[in-house]
Amino acid sequence: MAAASEYLHMRVATRQDASRIAEIHMAAFGPNAMLHAQFPTPAIRKGLQTSIENKALADIDDPKTTVLVVLSSDGVDGYSTALPQSLHRITSDPETNAGAIIAFAKWSHPVRPDEDYVEPPWIWPEGTDLDTLGAWIAKASEAESRSIGDTPCYCLSYIGTDPIYGNRGAGQLLVQWGMQQSNASGSPLYLESTIEAAPFYKKNGFTAGETISLPIRVDGGTETQIYEEIVFTYYPT
Repeated sequence: MAAASEYLHMRVATRQDASRIAEIHMAAFGPNAMLHAQFPTPAIRKGLQTSIENKALADIDDPKTTVLVVLSSDGVDGYSTALPQSLHRITSDPETNAGAIIAFAKWSHPVRPDEDYVEPPWIWPEGTDLDTLGAWIAKASEAESRSIGDTPCYCLSYIGTDPIYGNRGAGQLLVQWGMQQSNASGSPLYLESTIEAAPFYKKNGFTAGETISLPIRVDGGTETQIYEEIVFTYYPT
């Protein structure tokens, strides 16, 4: 059977997508050293996947958050982009992938100082290294304050692509959504990037700022290593 042309299609997530979002999150960030420091055993990381699913459900219902998903589809209508000819078929059976969620992102909307808004809280699994988690959250919050100040902004809280479907343009769609919102509203964008992903944001017009660093112990070990991420901002054109 001839393969139809593959497309990437982006839409707002529904509650039915929460489980797949959590699955992709763990697939994308499973090897991340900070994740292994904050959630140091396989059992805790299994609980983390449940926590991510529950948080995704809350974020999908939150009017101050937009959760997006990218699907691999055959010739869908809407906000979509054709893949390069060499990537028209993701697997040998295109029907297997039609409508499959391959990536997601969470964009937090600008919040004015006078707004009475509290983001739905995370419920962390038992055994989470709360000291490491809290130290990193504090460092990231301080970096955001130095980078953006009190300016309401869109914040890219999470973005992830199933590694099986990497380098197909899903991340580009998810980031471009934020850039379009920024240019339309006049609000800047803010995010913290892993070192590995930094070239992607530079390529998309984001400006690198300070590097956040924290000594961590991975998987509950005794050896300390330095974990780093880079702050990026984007200002509307």
